[in-house]
Amino acid sequence: MTQPIVLFDDDCVKCRRWARFIEARNDSFNVRLIGQNTLEGQLIIDKMPDSFAGIDSVFLLLPEDDWYAKSSAIWRICRFLRFPWPIASILALIPWPIRDLAYDRYARQRN
Repeated sequence: MTQPIVLFDDDCVKCRRWARFIEARNDSFNVRLIGQNTLEGQLIIDKMPDSFAGIDSVFLLLPEDDWYAKSSAIWRICRFLRFPWPIASILALIPWPIRDLAYDRYARQRN
């Protein structure tokens, strides 16, 4: 793998909207979007570290084989988008339990 991969729930309306948002702001095509329910997505998920098992989230997989989920994935994904979105990386200053609480609250509303 030579570029970051964003795994999103391609059965979820909000998640597909998020993927289109990324695609529209990823001018240099440095992030690859893959639906979790595709064959390719399933093959990647099968290699997921055990610590991520059972997490219902968007995932970011970096070329160094680093995995991120929930809010940790979101703010890191923003770093790959065109300006001004990399500024959203400032969210990393908020402790992850608080960020993930907000992420989970929003994720409960998805279809």
